[in-house]
Amino acid sequence: MKQKACRWNVVMGTVVILALFVAGVWWLKSPSHGVFKIGNYTITQDHLALYESDCRAEVSSYFYNKYQLDPNEDGFWENKIQGEIPREVLEQKAMNRLAWDTVERIKASQYGIPVDITLKDIKRSLEEENKKRQSSLSVSYGPGQYGLMEYISRTQMEVRDELKGKLMEEKLKPSEEELKELYASADPSLFDKGCKARIGIYMYYGMKAGEYPEELKKVWDLVEKGLTEGMEPADIVTGIHEGSQVKIEYEEAEYDTAYFPRDNQEMTWLAEQTRFMEPGQSSGVLDYGASQGILKVLEKQDYGRAAYEESVTLLRNLWLEGAYQEYIKQCMEEYGYSLKR
Repeated sequence: MKQKACRWNVVMGTVVILALFVAGVWWLKSPSHGVFKIGNYTITQDHLALYESDCRAEVSSYFYNKYQLDPNEDGFWENKIQGEIPREVLEQKAMNRLAWDTVERIKASQYGIPVDITLKDIKRSLEEENKKRQSSLSVSYGPGQYGLMEYISRTQMEVRDELKGKLMEEKLKPSEEELKELYASADPSLFDKGCKARIGIYMYYGMKAGEYPEELKKVWDLVEKGLTEGMEPADIVTGIHEGSQVKIEYEEAEYDTAYFPRDNQEMTWLAEQTRFMEPGQSSGVLDYGASQGILKVLEKQDYGRAAYEESVTLLRNLWLEGAYQEYIKQCMEEYGYSLKR
């Protein structure tokens, strides 16, 4: 009797293990459950989880900067502070972003742009893309293999650009009156044609933390005094070197924003600091990395503001950006989704 009972227990134990194994396999293969719908498309939990993972750093930084909450401490995601819970903020931000991206993809498909909408289709296309990148027969730019979220982000940008182009052709067309109103009200710097300038540079290079703090302040006071009195640069520098252990350098540089070396960090910094200064004006003490300096505009030729006729392409793009945001928000509401904070 005991032997039969023992055999029965072994058999049942095996059946239970097999049943659990089969259930586990079925669960792994089964589709992720839906969390919300956009139009006729169901957004699945695994799709949302991807976006939550992508938003984690942004939400962590938000709570650290605003409330000094350390995301590495236990309980961070459940901690409630001033009515906000990191986990809930993360979920809402991810849902908003995923809903927005999904609406963009749906609208793109309606305008005849080839696009994947569901995560299943995106994964299939990713697999095909990565196979092509592994093949020696095709030339591919970018990474050797795409990760899933990396591929989603790249294709989303492509979809967005194509959709904007279609909308500008067929639906979102600004009138000339709207463009002229935008030209009159937009930030004037957007239409700035740049300048040509010659700059005098008084610089102390390679300052270390805590090095000559008081002495350096005295030096810059002497430089500003010399500039106010109209002294020659050589006389300013010589006078400082005779009375101080701090050695500064003087040089002059020219830049022309019409022919600007964008990869030159020093020239970019120089132009940013002096673009809107007048000839004869000096900057005050500025930090440049581990260095400090004072800049003086010696000569300057402004190219002025671009006329309306020269700015039409820029104005259309500016107008489209605002109109596009409103259009997608309206589409989301039509699909039954309202952006929430």
